Amino acid sequence: MALDPKQVKSDLVLILDFGSQYTHLITRRIRSLSVFSLCLNGTSSLQSITDLNPSVVILSGGPHSVHTPDSPSFPDGFIQWAQSNAVPVLGICYGLQLLVHRLGGEVRVGNTQEYGRMEIHVENQSALFPAEKVGHNQVVWMSHGDEAVTLPDGFSVVARSQQGAVAAIENPSAKFYGLQYHPEVTHTPEGMETLKHFLFDVCGVAAGWTMEDVMEEEIKVINNTVGPEEHVICALSGGVDSTVAATIVHKAIGDRLHCVFVDNGLL
Repeated sequence: MALDPKQVKSDLVLILDFGSQYTHLITRRIRSLSVFSLCLNGTSSLQSITDLNPSVVILSGGPHSVHTPDSPSFPDGFIQWAQSNAVPVLGICYGLQLLVHRLGGEVRVGNTQEYGRMEIHVENQSALFPAEKVGHNQVVWMSHGDEAVTLPDGFSVVARSQQGAVAAIENPSAKFYGLQYHPEVTHTPEGMETLKHFLFDVCGVAAGWTMEDVMEEEIKVINNTVGPEEHVICALSGGVDSTVAATIVHKAIGDRLHCVFVDNGLL
């Protein structure tokens, strides 16, 4: 079963996943704002990205270094596509470093690696932070060893860490932005406020998505797949995945669903 983004009642925020443990948390945070969000492997083809027609793309964090030969990256042509279609791009942690690296800036191993709770200072007025945040500190959660030291043309530093490292950047004319910390985690108290400001005030994303939309769309997919008369057998273990799947299928086709309980010894 696959949800068709074209049927969703909100803009799509696409997360390109580069291996961060928090990638799916970004998705959940955005969905909690009534905005539809999907994860896609960060190395997917450009066609896979453009077919989804996202309104915003977020580059996730990850455990990699841009200097490693096999480090993951977005496909060739992605930058040009985003610019020509005025699609805002936000890089988070590794995503920021990747954006800087691919656009011709310099990323190197940091003089001091930053892990855990840190404070950043918002230095300049920008699209990333409301005006009242300028000149103030924020507590954030960092997890990186590399740092951006030379920014690509058109970019400016918005915030720095207490160690003086780049913490937030932007190129508003190109609609490219970056956060070296993780706004999606609860350890960043103002992170959700930053995401909300970015999506609604900077990108103009339209909300309106709910979990009920998922149910409605999946029922349509099931009915189209199964047809009006066919029956379905479902192996049911009692776990969350199979139980939810069986419940949705039953809503779609009723008594034509036949569940077979699988005793895996865990109940």
